[in-house]
Amino acid sequence: MQKSLDIFKAEPQSVFDVICERKNTGFYMPAYQRPYSWEVSHIKDLFSDCENVFRNLLESPDAIIFLGSILSVDDSAGLTIYPLVNKHKPTHIKLIIDGQQRLSTLMLMILCLNERLNVFLPSLKKAINTEQDSDVKDVLDELRQVVSQLEIDTANTVIETTADHAVYKYLPKIIRSQVDCWGRNEKKAQYESPIAEILCAYQRHVVEQREDSVFKPLDLTLMNASSKRVINNVKEIRKQLDCVQKGFEFKLPDGGVEEKIHISDLVGVDTLDTCLDFPIDEELQQASEKHPKVAEVIYLAAFAKFLLHRVCLTYVEVNNESYAFDMFEALNTTGEPLTALETFVPKVIEHIGNKRKDGVSEEELEASMDVLNSITARFEDIIESKEKNNKTKALILAFVRAYQGKVKITRLRDQRDAMLKSYENCHYVCKDEYLTQLAKTADFLFDHWQASVPDVGHLVESSEKDVANLCLRYLVDMKHDIVQSLLVQFVLIDEKYETVGTDSSSFVTVLKAITAFSVLWRTMTGGADGIDAVYKKLHERGMTAHDDGYQLVNGGLTSDKFDADAIKAFFRQELETKINSKGSPKETVEEQWLDICSKQQILTKAKSIKFLLLAGMHGIELDGVNHELSDEASTQYLTTMMWELISGKNAIKKVFNGGSTEGWGDEAIANPGEFNKIGNVLVDARNGISSSAPPSWYNLKQHMLQALANDSMNNIDDILMASGQITVEARRNASVLMLEKKFADITFASEWNKQAIDERTILLLSNAWRNLTQWLDWK
Repeated sequence: MQKSLDIFKAEPQSVFDVICERKNTGFYMPAYQRPYSWEVSHIKDLFSDCENVFRNLLESPDAIIFLGSILSVDDSAGLTIYPLVNKHKPTHIKLIIDGQQRLSTLMLMILCLNERLNVFLPSLKKAINTEQDSDVKDVLDELRQVVSQLEIDTANTVIETTADHAVYKYLPKIIRSQVDCWGRNEKKAQYESPIAEILCAYQRHVVEQREDSVFKPLDLTLMNASSKRVINNVKEIRKQLDCVQKGFEFKLPDGGVEEKIHISDLVGVDTLDTCLDFPIDEELQQASEKHPKVAEVIYLAAFAKFLLHRVCLTYVEVNNESYAFDMFEALNTTGEPLTALETFVPKVIEHIGNKRKDGVSEEELEASMDVLNSITARFEDIIESKEKNNKTKALILAFVRAYQGKVKITRLRDQRDAMLKSYENCHYVCKDEYLTQLAKTADFLFDHWQASVPDVGHLVESSEKDVANLCLRYLVDMKHDIVQSLLVQFVLIDEKYETVGTDSSSFVTVLKAITAFSVLWRTMTGGADGIDAVYKKLHERGMTAHDDGYQLVNGGLTSDKFDADAIKAFFRQELETKINSKGSPKETVEEQWLDICSKQQILTKAKSIKFLLLAGMHGIELDGVNHELSDEASTQYLTTMMWELISGKNAIKKVFNGGSTEGWGDEAIANPGEFNKIGNVLVDARNGISSSAPPSWYNLKQHMLQALANDSMNNIDDILMASGQITVEARRNASVLMLEKKFADITFASEWNKQAIDERTILLLSNAWRNLTQWLDWK
């Protein structure tokens, strides 16, 4: 049986144990780790805690600071490191899953302490050389040894190697994925992240100062402008160390200062000996009185020992990332959880690392990184964690279903597992294709589906663009997200066979088929009624018992498999099965559908019937007493302009709106089962008709007749077919007139009664069936 200790180890460790003792260990911040973000206020708070606990330590050996957890995974093999020069990496590498902010800040504090100790050492040596009293000289020399050892300990912000280069033989202990690269020479080394940059810059500074008798602080103006946060924090750490040197006289929020700790307060304090191994006796006090700088050195040394040995963390090392992410969620109760995509990135980088070992060219590796970056860049500007998580979830649902058919996501862990397992199960040779397909899915969602106004863009040729956009906006409006997977698959088909944006595009064919299927299904059932199960069946099991699911996994993207005509046939079969299940006594499928839908209270769902209404009005006009098919511009209602108009507030109304039938002449229409039929619909784009029950049929009819008397109504075709490009406003006005022209379908009736509603219901439904089934090739 596997023991828990085989999975992870967790133990309290001091800052010295975590950073200084691990001389050959580098800490690697994966791509999903957010940039260093601690502010000056965090630095002040940390020093305030240190000052309070240090004072407590003078009285109690139990005084200690617990700073939180460091959660890591060992990756000494460098599998997740990118970029990587294999022979130039540290001996040990820890992948930091959680705790990078506190680890990075502690590294800056140690760097500043090393800088300050180097500044003080020359003055301490000078005091020793000039001291005549041998006893005092001995005390000062003991202090020098303590300070020298602290200088050595705090110098471990870098890893010394056997390389020849004076500077690059030292590797920064912290680097960040994609922007930094450990290197033992100037050609290979790359340190562009703020933390790695300052660690390297400080080590260069130390090397340059070796021959000088006086050590100068690092000039922060040499840092890049992108390192402003790190620069400000280093400046604040220096200010706080100034307060330490003055006897822990930290500034209070009210403008005052903490009471000074005198050297005499430290003499004979047992806890300084037992807890910090830094006993202070009267001889050292006397030496500090004789040499004023010595007191500052004592304070600084005491603080350095306190930071290294009494500030502690729980250091957790897990044997694989999956366990690490589970533990991260358990430990990270206040911060933002990592999205599944952020935890997926290291696996891709690991694969790129394996490709490098296989001898793949750097150009190809960089191309893979570019694809990965194109995905992660989509999320970089999203500030709200809820939005980021929602968009990540949408991407995973759409892609994993398209890739492997089945996907179930209820928790963050499910999302992570869905991504990691689908990628891990993918054949090695197909992993690049997997990443490319994921990037194309992200492109589709972000650029088309999730755009502020959904738009098919370049995916469809210009002549089909308006109707395609209408379809897309309907699907988005209905939140019919499950169809994304199928649409993505046919985007990929068009990409593969170079039919994107051409008259041979499979995507636009499938987009229209999906829309027709959705509208016809929802009209018949009054809602979704299991429509998602149709898509799950398609992706998981396929179209027939002898078929495979519609999946991309392991190179399944072929034109034979992903055939738009087969999709239309599948929708026809599913729709016919659903129609038959409703038990209509009519003979043909069309008659059954009309029979079922004509009894539905369709007008109770104004949002979901918009496309049905446009399809019902499209391509017919009233000619005398009959409705005739027409392809005139004034009969084309399946447009995005019409969608905008019909989506307006209170645009969809009812001829009879319920209530009293006084002035209407037919009490039968008071039945909700009658006045909620689609034949009772009134589209009022200008919202010029009261939405409350009108006083009488006569008054409402007169209002509509007045609108029909508009002379411009006879010029709609002239406006729409005018030579040159017509303005958006002109097209909008013409579209409003087209909707008002449909008032004639209502005013045609001498009375508005049950017969008029039923006849118009059949008219609209049968015309919608005719228009929509064309997109399904229904014969």
